[in-house]
Amino acid sequence: MNLPILWQRIDSVLFPAIPDQNRSVPLRQYFLLALMGGIVFSVIASFLPATGVLGYDWVYYFSLGKRGHGLDYYPPWITYVRYLTWPGLIGITFTGLALALYQRRASLLVMGLAFFSMPLWWVVFLGQIDGLALFGLTNLPWFMPLVTIKPQVGYLACLARKQYLVGLLVWLIISIGIWGLWPLDLLRIQTYVAWQEPNDISLWPWSIPVVVALLWLSRGDMDMLMLAGTFVMPYLHPYHYLLVMPALARIEKWVAVVAIVLSWLPLLANWLGPAAWYSGHLFPMVLWVALYLNRRKLLRAIQNHR
Repeated sequence: MNLPILWQRIDSVLFPAIPDQNRSVPLRQYFLLALMGGIVFSVIASFLPATGVLGYDWVYYFSLGKRGHGLDYYPPWITYVRYLTWPGLIGITFTGLALALYQRRASLLVMGLAFFSMPLWWVVFLGQIDGLALFGLTNLPWFMPLVTIKPQVGYLACLARKQYLVGLLVWLIISIGIWGLWPLDLLRIQTYVAWQEPNDISLWPWSIPVVVALLWLSRGDMDMLMLAGTFVMPYLHPYHYLLVMPALARIEKWVAVVAIVLSWLPLLANWLGPAAWYSGHLFPMVLWVALYLNRRKLLRAIQNHR
C-alpha cells in the first residue's frame, strides 16, 4: 500500500473530522477577555486572603516555590507559580473557567451555575493550581506549559487535534532539554497513591479496559477525551474535575443542572462514610454519556444530509 495513503487512513481514524462547534474567538478579543477577567477576579480574590485554612496548598507548597515536600511529582516549572500571588492564582482560575465556557457557547444559566460547582470551590479552598491548566486549555497549543503544569487529564486533550499533539511533543523536547528527564519524576505520584487518602477515588488500574474503549469513542473531542481519562487517573480527587467543567456548556441545560448537583455528592462521605466519595464518578459519567449521545446525533445528521 502507498505510504501516503496509509498515513491518510491512520490520520482519519485517529483524528476524525468532527465539526468544531466552539465559538471562534479572535486573538485580540481573547486577550482582552482574559485580561479583564484576570483583573476583576484577582481584585475580588484580594478580599479573600489565603490564611492556611483557606488556600492551604498555596500557603504551604506553591507559594514557597520549592520542589519536593509535596511538589516532587510536579514539572520543574512549578517553582514559577509563586510569582502569580494568591489573587493572581484565583484570578486565572476563574478566568480560565469563564473563557472555556464562553468558547463552548455556554448559556448564561449554565455559566452562572458552573461557578457554584464543588470542583471549582474545592480548588479555591485548597489553593490548588488546576485552574492554571484549565486556562492553558483555552489557547492550545500555545499555552502548553500551563496545560502540562500538573500530571492530570489535560494531557489527553492534546490527542484531540494533530497540532495539539505536535505542540505537546515540541514542549516536551524543549522542557527536557532545559530540565532533563523530568517526566520520570511523575512516577513519584505512586508514593501518594500508596497511602490512599480517603477522598482519592482513583479506579486505577482496574478501569483500564473500559477507559481504552471510552478513549476510542472520544477521538477528536477534547472534552470527551479528558472525561474518559478521569476514570483511569492513578491519583484522583473530585476537585480534579475542574478541567472538564466546561463540557457543561455542550449538553442540555437540565442535564447540566443535574451534573452540577451531582458534583456535590462526594460530600455525603461526611455522613455515609468513605465509600460515598466514589459517587464523584457520577459527574464525569453523566457528562461523557451526554456528549457521546450528542455526538451520535450530530454524525447521524451529517450522514443524512449527505
